Amino acid sequence: MDEKKIKELEEQISNGRGRLSADRMDLSFGELISLYKNKELIIRPEYQRFFRWNQQQKTALIESILLSIPIPPIFVAEDEDGIWELVDGLQRVSTFISFFGELDTNVSQSVFQRDNEEEMDNGEEISINNKWTLEEGGLIPGLEGFDIETLPSKYKMNLKRAVCRVEILRGESSHVMKYELFKRLNSGGSKATAQEIRNAVYRGINSTINELIIEISNNDAFQKLTNLSKQKKQELYDQELVLRFIAYLGNVEKINKNTEAFLNDFMQKNAVEKSKFDPKYYREMFNKVLKMIERIDDAKVFRNHKNQFVPAYFEGIIIGLAQNIERYDDQIELLKTKINKLKNDEEFKRVSGVASNSKTRIRARLRRANKIFGEQ
Repeated sequence: MDEKKIKELEEQISNGRGRLSADRMDLSFGELISLYKNKELIIRPEYQRFFRWNQQQKTALIESILLSIPIPPIFVAEDEDGIWELVDGLQRVSTFISFFGELDTNVSQSVFQRDNEEEMDNGEEISINNKWTLEEGGLIPGLEGFDIETLPSKYKMNLKRAVCRVEILRGESSHVMKYELFKRLNSGGSKATAQEIRNAVYRGINSTINELIIEISNNDAFQKLTNLSKQKKQELYDQELVLRFIAYLGNVEKINKNTEAFLNDFMQKNAVEKSKFDPKYYREMFNKVLKMIERIDDAKVFRNHKNQFVPAYFEGIIIGLAQNIERYDDQIELLKTKINKLKNDEEFKRVSGVASNSKTRIRARLRRANKIFGEQ
């Protein structure tokens, strides 16, 4: 192998290690509860994935701890004040804390209710109540009917004294490395989506952009026009669509990476440069665009002839319209014509198919959309 390539590899590995500052320690579950109560351990379910464990899964965790079955480590990101924010392990930590009656359910109730409705449709019984009751365990059937009040004291102490490995990403590490950590921790099973990871990582810098995305994604018109599946909404795809609008608007020529990387960079940049991000502008523009699209009375505006949601239609229509908004104030018929033209435009189709999330195709697609909506 070429010596120069080997040297480059060694430098990249060395630099990568230098960017990542991590530590680990073993803490009892009782200590985790204390950290949480003292607000030294922050759990933000509204920015991570929803509570998804049913009673059987929660019982299995308590059973495992009682039987000394090893529990996977949890991962936290430490900020400059030494506060830990949970990066991975939401289900485990919230399950344990709620069993002891210490989880602040007011913080997460609205988010949980939304997820609860979707899970119930599939026949699942989900509960986030404090001091919940155990079911029959897979190895300990006798657990059924016990809660924290009725469980014998010696087992309560066993639970509190049980040890959990905590992996700590120190505050000096870059946010890019935090993003990569979260992404790779969730590389198997029901992995976290890119938007869930962004919310968990970048919210810690500045929550303004996260809160705006959540607010806009709950807009009734947006929900009706996109009409996403329950699974897509659980995966926060609706929030990613909103982020695409915010990130692409006025930045088409600056798109120099694929969709995921560009959105990551946009969130980090605007979370760090707090004074430069204007949520009012994006909120008003998004709402104005949606109201116009609603007026054309087409529930399938973002869908193809097979009734499938097409992200390229969504991006092209809302960005193309937003960049030429004044032209369509009282021109709804013209707007209909332009939308139909975009959806049938061969050049737009050519850059909206396979590999449509590459930087070249995104730029070409949005340039074409702007031309269609801007031309006479």
